[in-house]
Amino acid sequence: MIDDLPASLAARHPTPDDHPRVLAVLDHWWGGMKGEAGALERALLLPRLYFQHFGSTSFLVEYPDGELAAFLIGFLSQTESDTAYIHFVGVDPALHGQGIGGTLYRAFFALVRAQGRRYVHCVTSPENTVSRTFHARLGFAASDPVPDYDGPGLARVAFSISLTDEPIRPSRRFRLLDGAFSLEHQLDPREPDDDHWLALVRAPEGLTVIRTAESSVPVHDRWVALYDTDPDHGLDEPGLLAAVLTPLARAAVPVFTASTYHADLVLVPEESRSLALDALRSAGFEIC
Repeated sequence: MIDDLPASLAARHPTPDDHPRVLAVLDHWWGGMKGEAGALERALLLPRLYFQHFGSTSFLVEYPDGELAAFLIGFLSQTESDTAYIHFVGVDPALHGQGIGGTLYRAFFALVRAQGRRYVHCVTSPENTVSRTFHARLGFAASDPVPDYDGPGLARVAFSISLTDEPIRPSRRFRLLDGAFSLEHQLDPREPDDDHWLALVRAPEGLTVIRTAESSVPVHDRWVALYDTDPDHGLDEPGLLAAVLTPLARAAVPVFTASTYHADLVLVPEESRSLALDALRSAGFEIC
């Protein structure tokens, strides 16, 4: 149904039986945002009628064991014949950063475009900075917060996008750096005299050095490095490193990480290179 999901995930249209399953994950997936009032607000936004009457324009994504991984609830506007509306979207925090949300949006765009719709609208709460960043990256235009949009005290930010010119966001890409690397720990915190290092991390216990591995370094001490090819995310975007480490952990691949201001550097044992790359590609990452 959705071709560019990671191979381990499957999508389908939801049914009324899925309604309690979705309600059950809302508070956890939203991290308890706004406390009890927020939990009640989210539950009230998803009555059963959406699963009864808008299933054919909505999507539900599941893990191989049937557990819920993501959902999108959307519909065709009945008053604006060229418009569709995305009402509610959620993604398991363990999958954040893997492009699942963007994939669901693009699937919805394709579905409603085939129905002759040219515009998609949606809203979020002003304090949901993750949602606001996500929609901006997809190319949505955003309003300023509109007071009392959904009733007294319920301000919203309204988004809109034209399906004739929405950008296509590629899968998150990692570049496999040339050569192999070794890890060293030095008690002396001063920078090495040579320039054959890739990264330095200074800490109270000394200096960690990621450097080009010499030929004399044993195979079991050699690492290969992956680095973000297009580091265009903000510092306030959660789950990016977790999205990389989760498939590697499931494949039992050890990792060593270091982060720059712009992106993450992920090292895996050279002996596990093929296993690591296969795990990342299966999770939806592009390796170049």
